Amino acid sequence: MIRVIAVDDEQPALHRLGKLLESFGNVEVAGLFDRATACLDFALAEEGRIDLALLDMEMPKIHGLELGRRLRQCRPEIQIAFLTAHEQFAKDAFEVEALDYLLKPFAVGDLARILERWSKRSGRSYGGKQEDGGSEDGSEGADDRGLAVHGFGPFTVLTPGREPVRFRNSKSRELLAYLHQSHGKPVGKARLLEDIWYGRNPERAQVTLHTTVYQLRKDLEAAGLADPLVQSKTDGGSYAAHLPVSYSDVEAYEEELRQFKRTGSLSHALKAIRLYGEGYLPGSGYVWAAPRQAELELGYAELLEAVAGLYVKQHKYDMALNSLRKLAELSPLSGRLHTMMTALLLLMGREDDAREYSALARELLADSDVAERLDYAAIAADPLRCFS
Repeated sequence: MIRVIAVDDEQPALHRLGKLLESFGNVEVAGLFDRATACLDFALAEEGRIDLALLDMEMPKIHGLELGRRLRQCRPEIQIAFLTAHEQFAKDAFEVEALDYLLKPFAVGDLARILERWSKRSGRSYGGKQEDGGSEDGSEGADDRGLAVHGFGPFTVLTPGREPVRFRNSKSRELLAYLHQSHGKPVGKARLLEDIWYGRNPERAQVTLHTTVYQLRKDLEAAGLADPLVQSKTDGGSYAAHLPVSYSDVEAYEEELRQFKRTGSLSHALKAIRLYGEGYLPGSGYVWAAPRQAELELGYAELLEAVAGLYVKQHKYDMALNSLRKLAELSPLSGRLHTMMTALLLLMGREDDAREYSALARELLADSDVAERLDYAAIAADPLRCFS
């Protein structure tokens, strides 16, 4: 499957392009955007891969060529083709190593040519089957003989054939998520009852635990998996999950984070950001997952701040702004965040916006000691110092 995004500020043209792309059985339209900024936001936040971007040349605010350059900066693996009504832009298109350009109006055959060129350049078959061992669930590099486990987003387990394990009830899913987080170590029954069935009648909770274990085994068996649950009856009893995992998105994220800290490579940082997505088990209601969620969120916040600093050094202020916006969703009461945001607006030449933002931040944090450190004059004297 080829994942494609497209950008065109003319809605009818964008709608037609989307319909043409959908006519190919091996194409997934990952996103259609009528603004270049919306496309950039998506590219930075999207966890899954983006194979191909089709970009209109003439758009307000950000020209298609500049959008192509920015997309290649944040997603080096992406292939780009341009859409234009003017043939004179063709030479410029190849300056960003574009696959091709399509002259408007174009037909389905023109898109087929682009997809064929994408296939040849990427080394992946036009039919969508990846020849490099990757997979469509984002678990690149996974051994097809093992499971792929996703903890960012809803807890999901994919079989070696990359089919999702289907859980017949929410508690069997939660139990497997809990045991997976324990990394194969045995967990006592008392601990399971306390963490998953807190506040329940002890006798009923024990019965529910046994029923849930039975149901989980059935779910795994239905997915073609040998029973990975190990039960011990000593010391009150315990359970462990020995899953044959070949890919874990959380482990992949932490590896990219380690590589970024070791090398300072923006590529590793952006891969980590895409993997993190909406966070660890968001909206699950798993109280026992809160410490792990907080640990991962702290590392992610530090990563976003570091990426913003790198973009500032490269004078890529729009990209830095995207990182700080994500950080604001995590830490809206952070004085350091608001200091950096004010400084960034100044570096972008938006002094009026910087003054207004600083005043609003001081008002937001008025009841805390942080407000006193939001000194606009000090920030304006040396905005770059705020990112050191």
